Amino acid sequence: MASIDLHRIKRLSAVEKSPNWLEMPHELMSNILERLDDVEILNSAMKVCTTWRRIGRDPAMWKVINMHKPARARNTNYDLEALTKQAVHLSSGELIDISLEGFGTDDLLHHIVSGSSTLNSVCLTNCYNITSKRLNHALKMVPQLEKLHISYTMNKFHEVIVPNCPHLKSFKMDIVRVYVDIIRDIDAFAIAKNMPELRQLQLYGNGMSDNGLKAILDGCPHLESLDIRTCYNVNIHAKELKLSMERLKNFKGPNDSIENCGFYPRFLQYDDNYYFDEYDIFTRDDESSDFSHIIIDYLSL
Repeated sequence: MASIDLHRIKRLSAVEKSPNWLEMPHELMSNILERLDDVEILNSAMKVCTTWRRIGRDPAMWKVINMHKPARARNTNYDLEALTKQAVHLSSGELIDISLEGFGTDDLLHHIVSGSSTLNSVCLTNCYNITSKRLNHALKMVPQLEKLHISYTMNKFHEVIVPNCPHLKSFKMDIVRVYVDIIRDIDAFAIAKNMPELRQLQLYGNGMSDNGLKAILDGCPHLESLDIRTCYNVNIHAKELKLSMERLKNFKGPNDSIENCGFYPRFLQYDDNYYFDEYDIFTRDDESSDFSHIIIDYLSL
């Protein structure tokens, strides 16, 4: 009589009881993959098995694309621009929301908008190789855009506020360099003229005056949230502004804290005879001080 291998039987029994992960419902498997970032899905997960590859090719997976350059970019062995183009291709024209951080070119931006007729939201952070001219051209291809956030990308942002984006509801612009005490209302006037549906507006370090802010409040009647931190040329206590600002549900003024904003100020000075520190800029105690030659440089963390 043959002996019975109890250990072998236990191993076989354990195998029979182990779940077959490939038999999981498609919705549950998709939910698991969606918890990975986009680079991990394209560069790793889709190479694991045919099931994951099939799920990764589903256009529904790519309605929202979020690509960012890692802090230790030198340790990466992939091309972010190529992966982004692949993700846009996989969306099959169903892309709704895209965010790029730390990379990007005019060519990539053109590729994104040319095949995305449903694009609703664009967020660009530290995309220094994307020019205002090409961004302006790209926006003409997506007039249905409702959200446009641009941070530390270009200085001449008024060039991208064009009449073909009348449906914008959320606009954010954090510029790289801020000229303190130099009035610049052209940006505010452009917003007032071309963004009548705006609900949320964030402008860090803009050079607009009371006139510029008044134009925005009058030209954007649906505005509910306004963030103008470090916009030191605005006097929020001016009588002509108070009444218009009463309708705002959320408001952050020029001197409100910039903590947790994702950037910190670095001060550059061109007058060797004058010494200053961050408190000179943010408290503005001495109204007679002349800061016209000072540039605040906002750098992302």
